[in-house]
Amino acid sequence: MSSIQPRLRTLLAMGASAVALSAVSHPAFAQAAAPAAEPANQVEELVVTAEKREQSLQDVPVAVTAFTSAKRDVVGITGIQDFVNFTPGMNYSGTDRVSLRGAGRNTFYVGNDPGVASYTDAFYSASSAELFKTPLFTERTEILRGPQGTLYGRNAMGGAINIISKRPAKEFSGEVRGIVGNDSHYRAEGVVSIPLADNLRIKVGGTHEEADGFIKNIGTANDGGSIKRNYFEAQAEGELGDKTTFWARYSRTAWDDTTGVGDRWSNLVTPYDTALPFGPIGQLTTNPQYGYTTANPGASDPYKMNTNRNGYGQLRGNHLVTLQVTQDLGFADLKYIGGFQQYIYQTGGDLDNTSRTGSITVNGTPGIFVDYTTDFLEKKKYFSNELNLTSKGDGPLQWIVGLYQYHEVYNQRIQYGDPQQAQVASPFYISLSPFSLTPAPANPSRDTVDIQAHLVSDAYAVFGQATYKFSDSWSLTGGLRYTKDKKDGNEYERLIMFSPSSPYGQASALLRGLAIDVSSDFDPSKPGVQPNRSMSNSWDAVTGTLNLDWTPDRDTLVYGKYSRGYKSGGFLLGTLSPKAEAKQEAVNAFELGAKKTIARTLILNGALFYNDYKDLQLNVQQLNEAKTSSANYFVNVDARAYGLELEAIWQPIRNLQFNASYGYLNTKITKGCCFFDPADPSALLAGARPQGQTATLNGVPIVYQNVEGSPLYQSPKNKFALNGNYTIDFDPGSLVLSATYTWTDKTLYQPFKNDPAFSVPSYGTADFRAIWKDAKDRYSVIGFVKNAFDEKGYTSTGSTTPTATFGFGAGGIYQNGVSITRGLIQPRTYGMELQYRF
Repeated sequence: MSSIQPRLRTLLAMGASAVALSAVSHPAFAQAAAPAAEPANQVEELVVTAEKREQSLQDVPVAVTAFTSAKRDVVGITGIQDFVNFTPGMNYSGTDRVSLRGAGRNTFYVGNDPGVASYTDAFYSASSAELFKTPLFTERTEILRGPQGTLYGRNAMGGAINIISKRPAKEFSGEVRGIVGNDSHYRAEGVVSIPLADNLRIKVGGTHEEADGFIKNIGTANDGGSIKRNYFEAQAEGELGDKTTFWARYSRTAWDDTTGVGDRWSNLVTPYDTALPFGPIGQLTTNPQYGYTTANPGASDPYKMNTNRNGYGQLRGNHLVTLQVTQDLGFADLKYIGGFQQYIYQTGGDLDNTSRTGSITVNGTPGIFVDYTTDFLEKKKYFSNELNLTSKGDGPLQWIVGLYQYHEVYNQRIQYGDPQQAQVASPFYISLSPFSLTPAPANPSRDTVDIQAHLVSDAYAVFGQATYKFSDSWSLTGGLRYTKDKKDGNEYERLIMFSPSSPYGQASALLRGLAIDVSSDFDPSKPGVQPNRSMSNSWDAVTGTLNLDWTPDRDTLVYGKYSRGYKSGGFLLGTLSPKAEAKQEAVNAFELGAKKTIARTLILNGALFYNDYKDLQLNVQQLNEAKTSSANYFVNVDARAYGLELEAIWQPIRNLQFNASYGYLNTKITKGCCFFDPADPSALLAGARPQGQTATLNGVPIVYQNVEGSPLYQSPKNKFALNGNYTIDFDPGSLVLSATYTWTDKTLYQPFKNDPAFSVPSYGTADFRAIWKDAKDRYSVIGFVKNAFDEKGYTSTGSTTPTATFGFGAGGIYQNGVSITRGLIQPRTYGMELQYRF
């Protein structure tokens, strides 16, 4: 955050020139005409690059929240949930999904894109790892709300997130930081900038961080929530003559956590199922009926668990290279932005959520295990190239044009298994007419579910945007972007049923203790060939923006804006879903915004918006056409969202500052009928809205519900944050005392607004910080406590049962014994940080 910004310097220079002319013409009044000094308590303005050129935040006609590294230290913004708390309209779920103003992504299957575009130094990144970089490596983070239909375009239905790195310094310098805290938390990190020549400088740095888990395991496996993270980066920046500059960065991230990567902390918070006989693909569930009577500790305390299989969440091989080259052409800057990234993400652990390891006897069959595991593996590589031309000068017309290209290769594998059940390694095919058993291909990994998917994505775009200032107070901005996306993918799925108590009539006795390959779409005439399906399609769209700005004075901006956003269609690869493709999304967004600076000590920014979504993509449970089983379906619904966003910074005196934000978000599905609730398949809950198709599976009535009127996922209606910080100055330095309170409303995670299985209650947290800084700004000491009153809060929720069970082409759905897994916020954490600069 700069203390004197370009716009302020220009205004001061103009004022000084006016005073000088006045002194020449009227020397007697020269002293009286001197400009008033800027107030000592003025709020420092911030320069951002939200529209791909440097501008004061207060001059940008975009709803954008920006966090500098200095502000993050004062307020205590240390993780992605803190960004969410202080950004109106933003939500981050415990399933690693970001949404803005109701637009995001609600599935992890291959072929479905995010609704919020993330950029690191202008390079599109499909990994959220960059959002977790500490303030030591980040100059600022900009969160643009609303569809960015021109300059960012692809996958920016809800908005865009820009992470801007700290560049190498022109003199030898560096900084080291260290943190110690509860749960054995520590972090050590450092950077150093080295000038190699007048026109070349480099910067290197890294971080190592570890912490014990805060979800305590009373079983034999590890605690949940522990982290072990490493980060390294190297930068080079320089000038190639008078007209050309370049900057390059390489980074590597490696995480080894015990839950999902990206602060995905979750736990089963309901009792073990006591009614459902079968779990995934015919597995027995863990309940007293099958010999397990220990209660789930998570039902009484969400921060306790009881498992025998270690959880893991690993990010490996995350290499990122990005390059920027800028050529000054005089009338414009020609800029190249390119990059490459690859990573491997793997997470998994205990699927049955218990500590049972021994075998039991079921229906006279001994040696039956209920010790299930899960593994999710994702491998991704992608690169992009962008070339843009940006006008220079102070004329009334400013413009930018560009070309963009993106290529991605993505592989995913999901496995559920029972490592102790030897029979699963040698499954059989079954034929009922006439009855026969045939050996199936070996299954050495003992998976009951093996889902694999592969996707190749390509995107191309051309864009242009121009602003014309047709008077001192009025300007008009227009922009267009044409985008084309193409996706080619295939999927494979193998399902093995192991059910010693299988209730399938006369065949039941013969099947007990056998593993049966029930993979759908399998062709028995081709032994060894497993289900495989290919999908391919392309989509394109013209998007853009039209914006009218009014600046009646230097401290006021009012704008009216229309934007059209687009997200490509997609697939649910890895499900063999009967409905695995969805149409492209579109949004028409209208926004009225205002930014006001009062007496240089108070900044008030606000935005009213209305978004009309067409064909929003949802992943829901549906019955197949024959009504014999359920599966994931990829469907489109229409929706709308409107809301109010307010942000304020007030510095009433030099040493006291308040930061506040509030977001009101009202979302509704306007067209979307009908689906059944997997946690309430018979629509028996109060407030359920039965309508449409019905069926009966295994004696359970399946009743579809009308979801029109339900809110969108990840869209809390109200959210606010407040920070106050006071600086006490001493001769040796200064002490900053900072306090923060944030509150988030009830949030829904499926389109069934009256089902408690899919919503989480509201919660609020309080944080406190004390920062000592010496007079020469060489070192800082920070003491902190987050979630000081140890409040419980949830960032996601999902129903893990009832589940569809497979057998001989039939499915089973059960309405008893609903189990709920919820994403968790961290409990109280506290510690101390030391920073030293040289």
